[in-house]
Amino acid sequence: MKVELLLKNGQLVLPSEGLVRADLAVEGGKIVALLASSDGVQAREVIDVSGKYVFPGVIDPHTHVGLGNGLPEYATESHAAAIGGTTCYFSFLMNSAPYADTFHEHRQAAEKLSYVDFGLHMTAMSDVHLQELPKYVEELGVTTHKFFMSFKGDEGAYLGVTGSDDGFMFDLFSAVARFDKGLVPIHTENIEVVWRLRKRLQESGRNDLRAWNDSRPPFTESEAIYRAVYYANLTRCPIYVVHLSSAEGLREVCQDKERFPEATVYVETCPHYLTHHYEMPVGNLAKVNPPVRSPQDVEAIWQALLNGAIDVVGSDHVSRRREKKQGTIWQASAGMPGMPLVLPVLLSEGYHKRGLPLARIAELTSANPARIFGCAPRKGSLAVGADADIAVVDLELAKTVSAEMLGTYADWSLYEGWPLRGWPVLTLVRGQVVMRDGKVVGKQGHAQYVAR
Repeated sequence: MKVELLLKNGQLVLPSEGLVRADLAVEGGKIVALLASSDGVQAREVIDVSGKYVFPGVIDPHTHVGLGNGLPEYATESHAAAIGGTTCYFSFLMNSAPYADTFHEHRQAAEKLSYVDFGLHMTAMSDVHLQELPKYVEELGVTTHKFFMSFKGDEGAYLGVTGSDDGFMFDLFSAVARFDKGLVPIHTENIEVVWRLRKRLQESGRNDLRAWNDSRPPFTESEAIYRAVYYANLTRCPIYVVHLSSAEGLREVCQDKERFPEATVYVETCPHYLTHHYEMPVGNLAKVNPPVRSPQDVEAIWQALLNGAIDVVGSDHVSRRREKKQGTIWQASAGMPGMPLVLPVLLSEGYHKRGLPLARIAELTSANPARIFGCAPRKGSLAVGADADIAVVDLELAKTVSAEMLGTYADWSLYEGWPLRGWPVLTLVRGQVVMRDGKVVGKQGHAQYVAR
């Protein structure tokens, strides 16, 4: 047997299965064999990964590339992705006009600049998007169409997003349900309640991180979840609840799955809901929608990762600069960079501190997003025939986080100064090494667009 690459002496982390000691062979960008012994195998390159753990590369299905610095972010943010073992990410396009031109601009920029593979989602917000949905799915390979329940009136105007309503949501669900693997990622917040609460809090003079939570309390998330799942059940449209933040929202979605057994509902959370709460002295830096919650909510989300109630951990990555987080809590921009730290946070805070199994981490970060977002079996596993997208991890490697080491366009990190234990030391995309020992060594333009 002759192959291009052989990873020897590693512990393979197989999603939902466990650990297997095996050598992994790569040819033509694909995994071609898992071998108990590679004696007799001739390889152009052999990498000894003794003592390391071989994960399928992270798939981050929830990023907003370009909201900080435009199209050049496909270079900086994919660079950061490779640092954290992410081998494929999906970014949301958002505008009110037809998407064809925007899609091609982003695809061409990413194919030229990105170090790792990528896909695109679209945000549905106008009737023209409903009319063109077949084109987006069948010609552009975009099966996922996001809806912001919170963007009513002019709430999303700062992003160029026009207001919508529940009638449009129902029509969107009905349209997406007609397509195989069609899916609606959905932002669940009742903004009409938020408007009134926010006004009262501002008038009272509140200006703190907890005030942001109080303006968008957990019931505004859970009520919207009920409505979304109810409509999903009526239309038979699969939905994906993004960035679940609260114990109340978690209870609601679990109850709704029992209440509406015909509905297909997937649930995502983000690293910041696993590590940060409104009692921490981080101020505006942790402003995000929905807000970081209480310490009790943090622990509830961890339990949901352990018991299987949450399917995916995505970053909700936005590479805004520190200057955009200045002013009052009401003035500061929402969102934060997070893509490079999905895996390190789960390893350090999950595996080492809470016993979250490594195979479960691989399921949350690789296998489940690949399956849910329509890129399995090509992505998301270490199975023979899959793309050789791999993150080799040193579980004992400890690093203190800094914005400089991550390399995003953002000049800060919510985890600045945090010691995290467990880091990727090697990232491969389709068999090519793109990161080694914390340094990106791959080439821009190695990326491929992942059509679904």
